[in-house]
Amino acid sequence: MKQIEPSKEQVAHSADKVIIRTVTTAMLLDAYGDLLTDRQRDYLSLFYEEDLSLAEIGEKFSITRQAVHDTIRHGEAQLLEYESALRLVEKNQTRQKIILQLQALTGNNRQIADLLEQLL
Repeated sequence: MKQIEPSKEQVAHSADKVIIRTVTTAMLLDAYGDLLTDRQRDYLSLFYEEDLSLAEIGEKFSITRQAVHDTIRHGEAQLLEYESALRLVEKNQTRQKIILQLQALTGNNRQIADLLEQLL
């Protein structure tokens, strides 16, 4: 049976999804990490910020790869619940977009641009 190879576009799209998930999770971890258990926060940080594999994290903590996977998935679910309820990351992104738009409108007015920069 012939195995079908993914197209370059499919591979690129898949890589984009991984990058978006990684960046999103890192932002959520920054915003809500203190609300997680120490173990969830540590594993998520090692996985998303330090780019360690599940096996490497498991080895570091003397647990199975599956236990690491389960802890990370539960931590991710918690982060998404916090964001769904509080919307801190979404609100921050909206503020940043508005500030950038205002900076563009101020043109050469350095004082206004400086004040806007402080809001970032």
